Amino acid sequence: MQQELKPITIGIIGGGQLGRMICFEAHKMGFRTIVLCDKEGSPASFVTNKTIVADYDDRESLASFAQQVDVATFEFENIPYETVNFINQKISVYPNPKVLKITQNRILEKSFLQKIGVEVSDFLQIESLEDLLLGFNKFSKSILKTATMGYDGKGQFVLESEDSAKAAWDEIKNNPIILEKFCPFDLEISVLVARSTAGEIKSFAPVHNEHKNSILDKTSYPAPISNELQIKAQNIAQNIAKELDMVGILAVEFFVINDKLLVNELAPRPHNSGHITMDLCLTSQFEQLIRSIMGLKLGNSDFFTTGYMKNLIGEDVLSWQEYCNDSQSKLHLYGKNQIKDGRKMGHVNVFAPLK
Repeated sequence: MQQELKPITIGIIGGGQLGRMICFEAHKMGFRTIVLCDKEGSPASFVTNKTIVADYDDRESLASFAQQVDVATFEFENIPYETVNFINQKISVYPNPKVLKITQNRILEKSFLQKIGVEVSDFLQIESLEDLLLGFNKFSKSILKTATMGYDGKGQFVLESEDSAKAAWDEIKNNPIILEKFCPFDLEISVLVARSTAGEIKSFAPVHNEHKNSILDKTSYPAPISNELQIKAQNIAQNIAKELDMVGILAVEFFVINDKLLVNELAPRPHNSGHITMDLCLTSQFEQLIRSIMGLKLGNSDFFTTGYMKNLIGEDVLSWQEYCNDSQSKLHLYGKNQIKDGRKMGHVNVFAPLK
């Protein structure tokens, strides 16, 4: 006697490389995927069962997307809150729209973290040039950022004088703005934590992040911090996930200052630093995301070897064959056919300790 097995379809809002890697993992686990994005030829569109190309405010297309999927997630924070909230009224979106609303605005995010007792760098909301100059005189060296839509160093200015403050203000004065006190730190680490619909929670060990030109260049495991600090970072990340009522994968970036941890930023989706888990962990961040939103038991998040992840940015990707010829490397390209300065074209995971 034959029985029909109805496939479960996961919707992914956003078609970038994170969406592409979510699709790969979902298909390995037997799920179908439908991608909703606002551009033709996105990295995810080449590996999904179906792509819906539409503006994120196209209610008819959003409704059609929701009708065709069983559950949905998003792959970056710069999707309009209204889009995710509209879809969530028809089918479950994980993380929920409230998480997106907090994490896509640096002012709301830092205020939330302070409210739950998590330490962050000093900051001020800036609404005028007068606010900015007063804030600069209070903090001295500081960083001016757009409160929304910024990533990879975009919309950020290091201020070291009133003249630099005035010039930065002219660049971004029409945006919501936050001023953060410059924070000299020893290193940056991140912790990825997964939380399922059943409330099960697991975190990956902290990893060490190194940047070039404000873009993540390399992530390595293990992070060069004490065991006590590793445990503390994981506990903080898990507490944040619980307080957010997070379902899915959450990346928590920390500044390490001696034995002190300051949370720098949250990302409620798979994270660039988490790409190291694809080849160095028993369960990747992408599998953990799928398990979380589908209500499955979370996988083992242990690292089984040391090594690092190297981003291939811009022309770095032209060396892809060298990585293929290295038996200690695992290459991941994103299917982008145009090389641009600062553009993430792929990454490579290397099974070797950093020298």
